[in-house]
Amino acid sequence: MTISPQDTEAAPARAPKTPADSRVTLAHIMSEHDTNLYGTIHGGVVMKLIDDAAAAAAGRHADGPAVTVSVDRMSFLAPVRAGDLLSAHAELRRAGRTSMTVAVRVTAERWNASGPTAEVANAGLTFVAVDAGGRPRPVPPLTVPEEPTDRG
Repeated sequence: MTISPQDTEAAPARAPKTPADSRVTLAHIMSEHDTNLYGTIHGGVVMKLIDDAAAAAAGRHADGPAVTVSVDRMSFLAPVRAGDLLSAHAELRRAGRTSMTVAVRVTAERWNASGPTAEVANAGLTFVAVDAGGRPRPVPPLTVPEEPTDRG
């Protein structure tokens, strides 16, 4: 077995990132084509929006491709109807050596009104950053900014 210099070199240090660096919001107006037999939006349509937003947040943190490893939790809190504007808000919660945990919160509001916004779903997903060959690759550390303290 031959060991190349690449195998013995440490991965270059990557600058830490904050959750805000990965934050993504995707929005989509639900239509009649997205409904199930009950007249509400298919859970799978909402799940796709969640996965898309989470993948974008993971890719931003990883500075490249990241693939879904698991959906750790998924909660549907309220029905979604045709004409609702769904917004999936995704943000990194944890970064390991190659894996990342992303939290997603989904809100709904009427597409043509500035009325109230309701949380309709939330989820947690795990991603792994991959190289061009599909092998796991290191990601930057995640730092959480400290809350300012009142020194009154």
